[in-house]
Amino acid sequence: MKPHPEVVVPVFIGVWIALGIAGLWFTYFDKNVARKKRLIPVFIVGSGAIFALFAFLMIGANLSAMLLIVPAVVLITFLNLRQYRVCSACGRTIHSGMWFAKAEFCPKCGARLE
Repeated sequence: MKPHPEVVVPVFIGVWIALGIAGLWFTYFDKNVARKKRLIPVFIVGSGAIFALFAFLMIGANLSAMLLIVPAVVLITFLNLRQYRVCSACGRTIHSGMWFAKAEFCPKCGARLE
């Protein structure tokens, strides 16, 4: 497969802008706790898959590059899934920023996170 970055890059940028807007809406403006808890993991995994797909389209069928990109995307996706929590009490989305530890309490209302 021959890479076509001149075609893929503008689409990649447009998709990433749309994902950024959707992510802001989900994490900061949406107060529906059940929807957040259901869609944020899907959003994180989907974003990782979309990134890997665009990387494949931009570099072509370069197997050695994909052997580096795919594990990196899987690791980042796993760490993001561990870092993002939703407070059931106030609906706030918490990004702990701690790579290997989960946040236990909501910084806004102090409720224990599930």
